[in-house]
Amino acid sequence: MPELPEVETLRRALLPLIPGKRLAALKFYRPDLRFPIPTETLTETLTGAVLSDITRIGKYLLLHFSGGAMLWHLGMSGRVEQGPSLTPIHKHDHAVFHFEPDIYLHFVDPRRFGCILWVPDGKGHPLIDHLGPDPLAPTTTAKDLKARARTCKGPIKGFLMNATRLAGIGNIYACESLHAALIHPNRPASKLTLPQWETLLATLRVTLEKSIASGGTTLRDFFSADGSPGYYTLDLTVYGRENQPCKRCGAPIVRKVHSGRSTFFCRVCQKR
Repeated sequence: MPELPEVETLRRALLPLIPGKRLAALKFYRPDLRFPIPTETLTETLTGAVLSDITRIGKYLLLHFSGGAMLWHLGMSGRVEQGPSLTPIHKHDHAVFHFEPDIYLHFVDPRRFGCILWVPDGKGHPLIDHLGPDPLAPTTTAKDLKARARTCKGPIKGFLMNATRLAGIGNIYACESLHAALIHPNRPASKLTLPQWETLLATLRVTLEKSIASGGTTLRDFFSADGSPGYYTLDLTVYGRENQPCKRCGAPIVRKVHSGRSTFFCRVCQKR
């Protein structure tokens, strides 16, 4: 599923294209995705409106207009591609946004777990109101994360993937960052020392920025706005590499399944 780097890659791809541009037309080809799409509200409010900015909160994109923001989430298989017109290109093009003069953004989502919603100014939205700090935000500190983990009884990997504790980290980057920080994924989050939190936050940022610079990770469906795939999958050190040698020590990478999610790690480098 698209994680923070994929969403940030999309944001950065769209920044040179549409801020300051007028949204000339919106066309929806189904009434709902994960949630009902407020098609009438979006059409009445945004037709002819000028996009002022694009921001990201965790895995959510906010397209800001006067009076509020359109919220996009890519779900498990969503992506946004440019097209030549309002006419769908793919079977699963569920919405198309025409920015003047000739930019057409197609919201593609085969599994329909994404969402397109409206967030009025000053009202917030339950999907984003309770998210934890963003790992890339300069205001996020190791001390803050250590304090948030103080009452956490679960493993550190679960803490990283809990969006109310830290926004935007999914399975891929949790596995990769823990390996880089030499921390076992099952270590209790409350037991990490401040130096370990400092190392982990630093490795999270390096891992995320490397993926963003590579255009995200393509495992199944992710493409950036111009249709090009992400290439960070070439640099993965543990994720999806069960029984392959650890790139640090040569020991075989282990895969364990917890709560239906695969965890990849090195027993030698990441001692419990």
